[in-house]
Amino acid sequence: MPKPKRILVIDDDDKIRLLMHDILKQAGYEVAVTPYLATAIGEALSGVYDLISLDLRMPSIDGREIAELFQHQNLNTSVLVVSGYLDPAITEQLRKIGITHFLSKPFTTRGLLNAVEKALGEP
Repeated sequence: MPKPKRILVIDDDDKIRLLMHDILKQAGYEVAVTPYLATAIGEALSGVYDLISLDLRMPSIDGREIAELFQHQNLNTSVLVVSGYLDPAITEQLRKIGITHFLSKPFTTRGLLNAVEKALGEP
């Protein structure tokens, strides 16, 4: 049996983190969440995850800044931006730094799973 893919959820909203954790865990993924942004960024930079789900608007730091940090650190982990604030200008900025997977909030269970599968390159 193959090892489950590891996903890190970075989001400041407790309800969203719990919802994503539960949906992804039930789908067979290994999921990590933390309410502490600094811890989440450190975890992301460890390189042990197959996918990082990243919110854009968080109180202490913007998700775009985190995405740029990932790029500067040459993080080779896929990133899925999950946000209620996606628009063409923001997605274009993120594409320029290598982010190609997006999901708008609110999302459905199927929408989340489809976005995760696509970001992971799963059929």
